[in-house]
Amino acid sequence: MRLVSLVLFAIACFLVYDIYFGHNGIQKYKEVEKQLEKEQLLTLQLQQKNQDIADQINDLMQGSIAVEELARSELGLIKPNERFYRVLATDEKIRSMNIY
Repeated sequence: MRLVSLVLFAIACFLVYDIYFGHNGIQKYKEVEKQLEKEQLLTLQLQQKNQDIADQINDLMQGSIAVEELARSELGLIKPNERFYRVLATDEKIRSMNIY
C-alpha cells in the first residue's frame, strides 16, 4: 500500500510540475500573454500611424491648401512679395511666456 501511495505521489508531483513548467504550462502561457499584449500595443500604434498617413494623403488629394502648408512648414517656402520674419527668443523669455 505504501508503494502505491508513493507512486501516486510521484505521479502527482510530475503532473503538477508539467502543469507549471511543461511545454504548454502556466509559465509559458504567461510569457505568451505578455508578448501578445506587447504586439497588440504595437499594432494599435501602427494603425494610428497608418490612419495619420491616410489622412495626410487625403488632405493632399483635396487641394493646394495642404500642399502650401507642407511647403511652408517643411521646406520654408514663401510666396512672391511676401516677407518672412523669424523671431528668436532666449530660453528665459520662452520659459516666462504664458501659453494657454
